Amino acid sequence: MEKKLVAAYNDSRPWCVSQANNDVYEVHSHPSVLVDVGKQTCSCFQWQINGFPCSHVVVAFCNSEINIYDSIDRAFYIDTFRAMYSGTIYPIPTVEKPMFNPTEYFIAPSKVKRPHGRPKWKRIPSKGEVVQRIRCGRCRKLGNHNRKTCKEPL
Repeated sequence: MEKKLVAAYNDSRPWCVSQANNDVYEVHSHPSVLVDVGKQTCSCFQWQINGFPCSHVVVAFCNSEINIYDSIDRAFYIDTFRAMYSGTIYPIPTVEKPMFNPTEYFIAPSKVKRPHGRPKWKRIPSKGEVVQRIRCGRCRKLGNHNRKTCKEPL
């Protein structure tokens, strides 16, 4: 978890922080996020869900000069981990488990069919993926085509 905390700090270094009052901070990331240190809430909801500070909270704590380790849930501490597993852990007996018979389970084929027509030959780029622009050897224009696929008249 210490590595995750360092990674969150490294991700949040370029962000600017504005202080609204003693407990509320606005982190200017994309999109801007509100962090309330007193209520231990972040508008991205990762702090409330995980119990571990997200990168917005880390940069707000660094700006406020408050100890970041006070915001981490006690479940992430080593002494809590050791206390959980200090008692005896009994194995689960296999006699009460039902027997598995593969003939009773039938997996039907999928109901999805291939679409009609010729499949697309161009891949759809993912969100945030940068499409590399190349220069055509025939028309010398910058784009996403080459000499073989060039449709420019000469």
